[in-house]
Amino acid sequence: MRATAVALTLCVATGSAWAQELPCPQVRLIVPYPAGGATDVAARLVAERLEPALKKTVVIENRAGATGNIGTVAVTTATPDGCTLLVNAAVIATFPSSFSKLAYDPIKDLTPVGGIGITPTLLVTASANPPNDLKGLIQWSKDKPDGLTFSTAGYGLLQHLAVEEMGVRTGGKFVHVVYRGGAQAVTDLVTARVDLGSFAAGSVLSLVRDGKLKSISVIAAKRSALVPDVPTTVEQGLPGVDAGVHFMVFAPGATPKPVVTMLSAELRKVVGDPALKTRFAGIGFDPTPISSEEAAAIMRKTGEDWAPVIKRLNIKLD
Repeated sequence: MRATAVALTLCVATGSAWAQELPCPQVRLIVPYPAGGATDVAARLVAERLEPALKKTVVIENRAGATGNIGTVAVTTATPDGCTLLVNAAVIATFPSSFSKLAYDPIKDLTPVGGIGITPTLLVTASANPPNDLKGLIQWSKDKPDGLTFSTAGYGLLQHLAVEEMGVRTGGKFVHVVYRGGAQAVTDLVTARVDLGSFAAGSVLSLVRDGKLKSISVIAAKRSALVPDVPTTVEQGLPGVDAGVHFMVFAPGATPKPVVTMLSAELRKVVGDPALKTRFAGIGFDPTPISSEEAAAIMRKTGEDWAPVIKRLNIKLD
């Protein structure tokens, strides 16, 4: 009994020590995408607020490439002490289905610390096009002999998968036009060279506000504060399809629970700050101050929901 009590005391003491200070002079926050994008900006906004909370310098490292996998692998193989963290999206839970060879297991090799923000996906079309709602869009796709062409920021992204799934569930006819990047895809959408677009809200909001595009729907269960007047696909009769991209902070999978708990608590305070919400709105993010457990549940659901779609379409990203 005495030995057990001593062991328990040591565990509590160790947990307290972890909670007080991380064993490193600085925290590395790895962003597996190029500098300047929305994910990078969001990470920097969070990092500058985490510094006083953790009493550590938080350094952003951009390690782009391989659809984010280069930077992600760097975190999965890092020392699990809370000093090396990752910013990435829950969609990596689908990567075992879309990559034939993946150097990590997104569920086992990473531990979600908490949420940063969600980027809602908007269905948009050129202002002169006929549909104003989802029902009209589906009918338009059936009326056109070859269906509707649609563009996204990239093959295999949730924005692409969601329209494919929408077609299966409604009988609508949609043909994906693959672009090398989002900029040209949006340009062709505005000029009606393609009929429909499925994009992260931040990519198209300014064009909607300027009247160059019109919003058909948010592909989600709940409305977004970024576009509160745009109805969701659920409201318009299409439940069960959610293409919101959840960005999170991750630690290496073996990171001790007390460390994750401490980091999660501080991250929630930062992301829940009303001042950050205003800054996030400018890059198309709705802040998500959620716990580690809630983030892990979103990860699992994302994998479960989209893996069957990826397999059905035989999507391969490598």
